[in-house]
Amino acid sequence: MEIKTDSLNIIDSLMAIFEKHKMQRICILATTCCGKSTLKQKIPGTADMDEELWPQLTRDEEAFICQKPWTKEIGDFAGRLVKERVAVKAGHPLFSLILLDCEVIVYLDISDELLAEHCKKRGTDFLDAKNVKNAIENTWQKQREKNDKICYYLEVTQ
Repeated sequence: MEIKTDSLNIIDSLMAIFEKHKMQRICILATTCCGKSTLKQKIPGTADMDEELWPQLTRDEEAFICQKPWTKEIGDFAGRLVKERVAVKAGHPLFSLILLDCEVIVYLDISDELLAEHCKKRGTDFLDAKNVKNAIENTWQKQREKNDKICYYLEVTQ
């Protein structure tokens, strides 16, 4: 299902999806600087991949993941750690950069122009955020082709 929405209505759209699938595990995929942390703060009962993973990392793991620029190797390493140490729980949707085992996937998309604007405001490297976005889009497309999960696409337009 595809839903185009602005930042004011994204919460209502997510809440409707969460209510409809409250007994299932929901993973919300979105790149850096897309608003995951802000949305998590505004939607009770949600979890965040970073908050679940970072306390479990060793210094060496953290140093490797924080290298710049972001590369596929860093993403693969982080993905392996996340899949080993973080789980999506039914009734507690998880905001994530990496797809975890779940029944429902929500892809929170953002245009490159808006992503660049958000990155500039946060002082984050656009190329890194774009590389993560590309990896997420690739994962999203593969999941849609497999057709074994319920998939929602939300496009943030502002």
